[in-house]
Amino acid sequence: MEAVLHEIVPEILQGRAEHKVINLQSKARLLRVLRDRYRAYARRMQTEDLRVVVLVDRDRDDCVTLKGKLEAAARDCGLPTKTSPRNDGVFFVVSRIVIEELEAWFFGDLEAVRQAYPGFPRGLEKRSAYRDPDAITGGTWERLHKELQTVGYYKEKYPKVLAARKIGSHLQMTRNRSRSFQCFRLGVEALLPNER
Repeated sequence: MEAVLHEIVPEILQGRAEHKVINLQSKARLLRVLRDRYRAYARRMQTEDLRVVVLVDRDRDDCVTLKGKLEAAARDCGLPTKTSPRNDGVFFVVSRIVIEELEAWFFGDLEAVRQAYPGFPRGLEKRSAYRDPDAITGGTWERLHKELQTVGYYKEKYPKVLAARKIGSHLQMTRNRSRSFQCFRLGVEALLPNER
């Protein structure tokens, strides 16, 4: 995810804000340290113009429950979120969940996959299993690896970070069919000064 964020966040921001990607290595660690981080951000926001986006894979978690945990952590630290802004509509935190895994975003923009991997099958988006990128079952990275294998890529191990960099550099912001991708993009844009 970090590799993709380094590719797409500058594209979303278009120079309107600076950013820093912080990788906490796992969802379990993120959930464990989130309140402490939010407290630190709340202190910094007293003197800095700072906004926070939290992004996590859903994996097999219940989306509503996971989002509730993210939102509660911000609320407990006094940080208004996009979902629960202040009375004047102001918010400082956006919580977003990738459904089911990051590779769903790649299935949402198969043209980006084809640019990164020439020969990648055409017409996958018309197959019922791939029509809704966020509804792909059985593990999206496993599905992507399988499709790449059919055209000669990565016969053994799937290099997630390398693939993320290659595909991420071709992702287009508005053509992506993944709803979770678009929610992420719109959430980041909502934090920008001229978008509020």
